[in-house]
Amino acid sequence: MEKNYTGQSLSLAIIVLLLLTGISMIPQGTFLGMDYRKMDIFSDIRDSLAVEQPVAAADTLVADTLAYAMTDSTVLAADTMPLLDSLRIVPLKDSVFFGHMIEDYTFDQNGLTAFFKAVDSIKTGKTVRIAWYGDSFVEGDILVGDLRDSLQSAWGGAGVGFVPVTSEVAQFKRTLKHNFRGWTAYSIIKKDNFRPALGLNGYAYRPEPEAKVHYEGTKYFRHTQRWNRVQLFYTAQQNNSIVWQIKDEPPKQEVLPGRGDKLCTWRWKGLEWGTDAFAMRFPQPEGLVAYGLTLENGPGIYIDNFSIRGNSGGPLKLISPEFVQQFDAIQQYDLVVLQVGLNAVTNSLNNIRWYEAELERTFKHLKSCFPGKPILIVSVGDRGGKAGDHIETMRGVPAIVQMQRKLARKHGFLFYDLFWGMGGPDTMLKFAHQRPRLANTDYTHLTHDGGKVVGLMFARLFLQEQATYKAKSGLQ
Repeated sequence: MEKNYTGQSLSLAIIVLLLLTGISMIPQGTFLGMDYRKMDIFSDIRDSLAVEQPVAAADTLVADTLAYAMTDSTVLAADTMPLLDSLRIVPLKDSVFFGHMIEDYTFDQNGLTAFFKAVDSIKTGKTVRIAWYGDSFVEGDILVGDLRDSLQSAWGGAGVGFVPVTSEVAQFKRTLKHNFRGWTAYSIIKKDNFRPALGLNGYAYRPEPEAKVHYEGTKYFRHTQRWNRVQLFYTAQQNNSIVWQIKDEPPKQEVLPGRGDKLCTWRWKGLEWGTDAFAMRFPQPEGLVAYGLTLENGPGIYIDNFSIRGNSGGPLKLISPEFVQQFDAIQQYDLVVLQVGLNAVTNSLNNIRWYEAELERTFKHLKSCFPGKPILIVSVGDRGGKAGDHIETMRGVPAIVQMQRKLARKHGFLFYDLFWGMGGPDTMLKFAHQRPRLANTDYTHLTHDGGKVVGLMFARLFLQEQATYKAKSGLQ
């Protein structure tokens, strides 16, 4: 009689399964000098149950981009944070929240309350300001210009807000016409042993004799064509004469008082109708450093675009918190936005711990520059790159997004997932082949048309968040 081994085979299979399950629970680590990786025998089953979305493939990227499970409202109670921090949870692939709302990781879960209270006060004469730190993704006021214009239509205000003295993209802007000559520019991304203290926007400008700067409104946006308040930010070791002029008026001469290294302002306030052109000239500057001007008209919302080409976020640490606070004492920002990461994304990226460490320091620095102010982290957006014979989302993009979310949660910041907000994987490829074209064929930067699409998306996002705030507060 032939012996039946079916029962033994089943028992052996169960023992092997239990053994592999136990091994899969051992975390990644090092044993006897050898590195070993966590085994996940159920990954294929779990992936088949999840909504499919591309994620970073390399093990080092997955380890760097742990996400945390969210409640239906994406709000985590403060008393659950220590527990969740100790867990290693599989990255979410099917969150319906990413890109559809601002994720609130502030410790009191009221990250936008103060901002929207300030917006409510516009009707009583308050000016609300957002400081937007970005990279080349928003240079030339792409995206930010359409967002500003839309929110000014909803909440009031007219004028572009803070403008630099010089610009690499002056001819590219549609916000205003900008001409200048006779200036030496210093920035956080340009090494110089003799640079002066850098300003709020990461720049400083020294005028040569007869240096000039000229701003003129355009008709591209509805609310940046005219302004009736101009403010110059500067430091001066001694008194300096300037010549200023508005359109259709003769030039006038004034003296800028020198007060050493203390931040000073010079202001012009015109009639209600304002002007659409303003110019300044510096005949014989001595010990003077300019930091930029503001062009505004009445109470409302202003978004100051501090875009810096090549800024990965780390160079912002070169801005002195004490000096930034002098600017903030005048401007009184209600929200600070940091949108970087584009310059860290590559297709060859297989470890982002170096960038996580850099942003960790930057996040701490921003807190010291704007103590007590709400800070919104906008993740890196989509970026396409060559993969064999086709273009697809660079593998580092979702990894950096997840890392930025993790850091925002750790520091108690607000967070917005721009990658999914734009449309997720291969969005830049789709944008670049639409008509009109929404992205350049570098699959990295938006066109003006693309900036309008994403800018209006942000405007809807802010208005949606305002509606949520009002509903929670019982306001109409």
